[in-house]
Amino acid sequence: MSKKPRFNYRWLGASIPERHWHFHRQLLRRYGIVLEPGEFSAILSDIRHGYAKLIEPRKKGTAIYSVRIISVGERIYVLSDGKDLFTAWPPKKRLNDKRRAMRWREGG
Repeated sequence: MSKKPRFNYRWLGASIPERHWHFHRQLLRRYGIVLEPGEFSAILSDIRHGYAKLIEPRKKGTAIYSVRIISVGERIYVLSDGKDLFTAWPPKKRLNDKRRAMRWREGG
């Protein structure tokens, strides 16, 4: 017996802007995650308000951030300029090591 995915009724009448599809496709491909309604905005809010961990500055004002997706209890890496999410960065050992080293330096 296969388990059917649960449909969240908050998606009724909602849509994803075309410019965000790359992010959502990469998130599904790299992490197997489909965001719940409101989680995309929550990720951006966490980045803007400093709750997301800045892992690695990149060029052109972008950076890789570590954020936790509460609905699935998983940490992901995203490339963002603080105003938009561009892609779900692949989970890499190097990024995990950097995040852990930051936590160690912060004492947590």
